[in-house]
Amino acid sequence: LKFPLAAPSANIASKLSPTSAKDVLDEFGNKIKFILDGGQSQIGLESTIIDLTGKPVILRPGSITVEKIQKILKKKIGIRKKLKTIMVPGQLKLHYYPGIPVKMNKKHAEKNQALIGFGKKFKNAKNHFNLSKNGNLNEAGNNLYRTLRKIKNNGFKSIIVNKIPNSEIGIAINDRLKKIILTWVKMATWMKLETI
Repeated sequence: LKFPLAAPSANIASKLSPTSAKDVLDEFGNKIKFILDGGQSQIGLESTIIDLTGKPVILRPGSITVEKIQKILKKKIGIRKKLKTIMVPGQLKLHYYPGIPVKMNKKHAEKNQALIGFGKKFKNAKNHFNLSKNGNLNEAGNNLYRTLRKIKNNGFKSIIVNKIPNSEIGIAINDRLKKIILTWVKMATWMKLETI
């Protein structure tokens, strides 16, 4: 194109963001007529969103890290965790849900649970999924949604996630995982209320 184009993610609200054409097909099925396949997403996570209307603050962490932004702006900036009004995508109460429960900062998985880990020390097993064997946070971010989708499609009932370093793009990974957990808690609460 000879002009910039902005477009929304190809995902259903509250569900996992697709990172490939195959994921889009998995998500939408025959609801759409065709898919332009641009290959696997290079980053795998949604963009960083910054509010510059006042003191700069990150509204949604992404692949452009706090450190990179601080270096460019030459000032310290924070991440706004709670907002009274929804200003940007990713602040909805239901977001990024893979369709099965997820728990963070756990070490062991039980029967029918998948365990997501990170780094060289994470042991291989049938129900273990490593976001990055090299301990690379960028690779982990790229693999997060693909791994969650694969686990769900493989029939696991829930997901346990080992601790992911909360630095650089790890902040965005942990942000998405926390939102997935909040979504699951809210959906479980609604389901209980509906059965009462």
